[in-house]
Amino acid sequence: MSGYCYRFMGRNLLVFMSCMCFASICIGQAKPNAELKIPDPEAITVDASDGVPIRCSYYAGGFVQTAGDKKSKPKVEKKNGKEVVPIILLHGWEGRRREFDELASNLQKQGHAVIVPDLRGHGDSTSVPLANGEVKEIDRDRMRSTDMAGMLYDVEAVKKFFMEKNNTGEVNIELLCIVGADVGAIVAVNWAAYDWNRRQLPAFKQGRDIKALVLVSPKASHKGFSLTKSLNHPVIQKSLSIMLIVGERDRDSSREAKSIYSRLERMREKPTDPREADLVYIKRDAALQGTRLVNAPGSPRVQNQIAYFIGQRLVRKSGDFIWTERKSPFGDN
Repeated sequence: MSGYCYRFMGRNLLVFMSCMCFASICIGQAKPNAELKIPDPEAITVDASDGVPIRCSYYAGGFVQTAGDKKSKPKVEKKNGKEVVPIILLHGWEGRRREFDELASNLQKQGHAVIVPDLRGHGDSTSVPLANGEVKEIDRDRMRSTDMAGMLYDVEAVKKFFMEKNNTGEVNIELLCIVGADVGAIVAVNWAAYDWNRRQLPAFKQGRDIKALVLVSPKASHKGFSLTKSLNHPVIQKSLSIMLIVGERDRDSSREAKSIYSRLERMREKPTDPREADLVYIKRDAALQGTRLVNAPGSPRVQNQIAYFIGQRLVRKSGDFIWTERKSPFGDN
C-alpha cells in the first residue's frame, strides 16, 4: 500500500513538474507589452461650411514623453484625455502646414493634441468642388478681404473636429489654444472674437472655448483683412491669455506687434506674480518673422517659450476649466 502511494505521488509529481516546465516555456516566449509610443501625425480633411476641403495634419494628444538619463531612453506616459489641451496652429500668408511640423511634434510630446490646417488658398487646400461636379481652383493672389475672412470657416471646421474629440474624452475643448503667425494671427484674433460672441442657449454652451492666443509676428491687416475691430472685444482686451512674439530687428514687424501689445496693455492690470501674467510680449533679437522665427535656433528657443506659456496659462490652470460633454441639441457639432 505504501509503495502504491509513493508510485502514485511520483507520477503526479512528474506531471506537475512537466506542467510547470511547459508554463515556464510559454511565459518565456510571451511577448512583453508594447511600450507606448508617440503617434505619428495623421493626414485628415475637414470641410468648411462653405464647401472648401481643408487639409490638415493631426497630432493626437495624451502622450507625454519624459526625458531619460544617460542609461535609459525617453519614456512615454499616457495622460487623461479630459486634461489634454487642444491646439490649432495657423501658418502665415503664402505658408503651409508643414512649416509647423517641429513645433507641433514638440507640443505633442508634452501631451497636447495639435491640428495644423492648410488655410484656404494655401498648401493642399487650393480647390473646392462645385455643385455641377466641376472643381474650382482657389487663386491666392486674387483673394481679397472677404475671401480671407473665409479662413474663419476653416478654423471653425477644425474646432468642430476637436469638439468631436472632446465628446469622446480625448481632449478638453475648454482649454483651446490657437497659435497664429503673421496673417494667421489676424485669423486667430478674429476667430477668438467670433467664438466669444456665440449666442448662449439655456441648456447648451456654444463657443467661449478659446482661452489662449499666441501671436507670432502679428500683422494688423493684410489686403484689407484686419484684426483691429476684434481687438476691441472686451474678452480679448481684458482677460484672454495672449502672448505676442516678434523679431525686433525688423522695424515694420516690431512696430505692428508693439502697437497691438500697447492697445492690450492699457486695458490690463499687471500681476504681482509673473506666472499670472495673461499678457506676455517677447522680443527676439532677430530679423526673422512668422514660422521662420518659430523654427529658428537660439536659447531660449521660441518653441520653448510658447510651450511654457501654454503650460502656465492652460495646463497649470486646467482645474478651472472642467471637461464636459458638449453635444449640440441640434446635432450640428
